[in-house]
Amino acid sequence: MALFRIMGWAPTKADTTLKNLVGSSYRSVEVVGRGTIKIDPEEVRETDEFKEASERAKAIVNA
Repeated sequence: MALFRIMGWAPTKADTTLKNLVGSSYRSVEVVGRGTIKIDPEEVRETDEFKEASERAKAIVNA
């Protein structure tokens, strides 16, 4: 493993943190390229956080 770190092939702490974050978020999350993440929009729309944010946005627009 030390050789992998020296060569830059071992995952960094940031890589591990990001992997854990992606793994613990939405079920449909998929990394498809460098910096590209796909998430099923329907799954996002069903979350309480999205519904609350949508209501707040409506209130701002209608104000």
